[in-house]
Amino acid sequence: MEPLNDDELNRLLAQWKAPNTPPSLDRKVLPRPSWWRWMLSGTIRVPVPVGVAALVALGVWLYFSGAAARPVSRPEAVPVTLADFQPVKQLEPRIVRTTK
Repeated sequence: MEPLNDDELNRLLAQWKAPNTPPSLDRKVLPRPSWWRWMLSGTIRVPVPVGVAALVALGVWLYFSGAAARPVSRPEAVPVTLADFQPVKQLEPRIVRTTK
């Protein structure tokens, strides 16, 4: 048998049709576990830089949220009364305009 040239091969490939796949193949190749089973044993792929950045952000958030919960030592508070406040003698409003 002689080897075929490119034109003959292209003509044969244009006539060829792939066989249909059986419906059972989808279940074997792409199994779909139930959502509750996936919640117990499923995985989510995350790139390492994104995971590291998320851990750093979580650590910073925990550090600063913990700092806000700690009591801050303050000097003795001086009582302030409203008797020390005086009304404004002359009010001079100033209008600030921005240009676009």
